[in-house]
Amino acid sequence: MSNILVISKSFFDETTNDICCWFDFHKIPYVRLNIDQINNPKLYDVFIDFQSEKIIITDILLNLKVNLDEIEIVWCRRFIDQSSESITKIGGIIDHNAVTLSKFIFAENNKFLRILFDFYPNWKWYDYYKDILSVEKIQVLKIAKKTGLTIPETYITNNQQALQNIGKDLITKPIYEATSFTAEKGGIFVTHTKKVSDIKTTGKNFSNSLFQEEIKKRFEIRVFFLEGKFYSMAIFSNKNKHTKVDFRNYDFKRPNRKIPYQLPQKIEDMLKKLMNELHLTMGSIDLIKSYDNQYYFLEVNPVGQFGMVSYPCNYFIEEELVLHLKSKLHAE
Repeated sequence: MSNILVISKSFFDETTNDICCWFDFHKIPYVRLNIDQINNPKLYDVFIDFQSEKIIITDILLNLKVNLDEIEIVWCRRFIDQSSESITKIGGIIDHNAVTLSKFIFAENNKFLRILFDFYPNWKWYDYYKDILSVEKIQVLKIAKKTGLTIPETYITNNQQALQNIGKDLITKPIYEATSFTAEKGGIFVTHTKKVSDIKTTGKNFSNSLFQEEIKKRFEIRVFFLEGKFYSMAIFSNKNKHTKVDFRNYDFKRPNRKIPYQLPQKIEDMLKKLMNELHLTMGSIDLIKSYDNQYYFLEVNPVGQFGMVSYPCNYFIEEELVLHLKSKLHAE
């Protein structure tokens, strides 16, 4: 019997692997579905009967039939699948058929996942995948401001003159989500937060881009929120040229110092209101503490990494999460 369903990916998600180890340690029955593999007929056998309203899924490698009727709790670690089809060039020109095929596969995979997850309306989600997908950076900033949190001055523009009129040091970041690109000559380019060092070099016009005032930070704070509990960590990133603007531009030779941190009760109360407004019971939250001791809210990621907080601070969040999910089993 498997009462807990873990929705994740097989690739690059050590957090889920650790969670599954804790499920095993506490002898809590669970089953895991990897969304990047479920459309592979060599790995999963899938049959949906709309007449009897039954779904039969078999994990071929484990020779295990996944009984979704027994599922009570769902931990949604990942939802959106990415097409594995590569975008190729022919004679230096992008193959537009390959682009169209990739988009088609992406849409088909995600529509299938929505059908699968909506088939069982009585599942208790942590968190519900539609709530996760509805989290958008700008909307979250608006809600955060409404709850009393301080946010950086934020702008979207495609005009150099508009930036000059702001008259402040600025950073820029993606409007949606960060991503990475593989350079032709090797290496990876990641769309982290970047400082706008010279506005005049941006060009007169550019695509609509997100800008924020640059907060002179004492340190950054990464928080994992678990249904009312806060696991906070201070990251001393401001003295390192690589991580000064964004700690995610990691310096593996000189890693940032990280220590447990206690947020003021007032800030925690406002963050609780924010997470409640977003219908989220868990998520990773980023803040900055400035040199004038002001706390600035930056963003929340419903599926953000929390191993980076758990291990340096000895919080054992992975076990805490597993025991939290166990406590929800058979609860009214």
